[in-house]
Amino acid sequence: MFSTRISSIDQLERRLLENQEEVSRLFGEQFELLEELDLRHVASVDGCRTLAEWVAWKLDMSQHRARRIVRTMRRSADRPELRHALASGVSFDRVEALSRIEDNVGLWEGMSVGAIHREATRLAGSQSDTFRGPDDRFLVMQPSLDEGWYKFYGGLDGPAGAIVDKVLSQAADRIQERSEGVTTTASWRKATALAELCVSDQPMPAQVTVFVDAKHAASANGASGIVLDSGPAVGTTALQAILCESVTEVVARAEDGRYMEYGRRRRTVTPSLHRVLLERHTGMCAIDGCESANRLQAHHVIPWSRGGRTDQDNLVLLCWFHHHTVVHDWGYEIYRQPDHGRMRLRPPPPQDRPI
Repeated sequence: MFSTRISSIDQLERRLLENQEEVSRLFGEQFELLEELDLRHVASVDGCRTLAEWVAWKLDMSQHRARRIVRTMRRSADRPELRHALASGVSFDRVEALSRIEDNVGLWEGMSVGAIHREATRLAGSQSDTFRGPDDRFLVMQPSLDEGWYKFYGGLDGPAGAIVDKVLSQAADRIQERSEGVTTTASWRKATALAELCVSDQPMPAQVTVFVDAKHAASANGASGIVLDSGPAVGTTALQAILCESVTEVVARAEDGRYMEYGRRRRTVTPSLHRVLLERHTGMCAIDGCESANRLQAHHVIPWSRGGRTDQDNLVLLCWFHHHTVVHDWGYEIYRQPDHGRMRLRPPPPQDRPI
């Protein structure tokens, strides 16, 4: 039994990391066992429909987690570099994300796991593999017996969903302004916005930002390398529909990964640059381990007052807590961890810490 009473924080953290590395190595061993059991058709022998169902039953886990394990095991079967990564202590989640990319791209240590999943979506070569298309759209309305209440259920493909979400969000913001002093929920505002839009004769046009990765889009003739600011990948057919039906801003990314420069001419971040930062940080807070996607704000790593530039290299997106509380109130410093390049926080010297 490991004693926590006589251990320093560094010792506890080191032991935690050692345990995580051991968990990863055990995942590699599990993959080998599952491969052999799959060859022996253990799922059908035990009356299960799939190997994932059998794993969920035998290992007492959810179907979702079992499917992740089986899917990653099969994707990495012909990827010795991924199996070696697990044996070396690389996390299962990172290996799972990398397994979605066909080519051996290394461990991409400078990217968070969420960013690797986003990049895998960008690099997907087949439109049908990345999202359900317009033909799959559906909407079901279920009225109560007296038609005094309606329930909605449906689904939209990525481009259409992004447009609807933007229109409703913008209309909902206007409702919030008109209802100043009244506490309302975001879901109520969106529902009210939908009802108002249906009776309005001037629907709000949707602005959609399309990010084009020049290298991958050119090599695939537009079949890959094109994503919306909300995340889903789109192909040439969907892109044509977006350009036709909405107010669109197209932001191109060159082969070196750069978008645009703003220099010292302006201190504030423009809406287009803010969307570039959202794309770069996959819509989440830049601090390693934080997946908050709410109230993200641009922050100058080198303050503008000290000569910092309003360029993507000197800007990161931070959630409200990390931006205002941790950085500005507590005085923590943002730095890029040299081993993998992800953003971490360094506490201020004791004499500089707020009392």
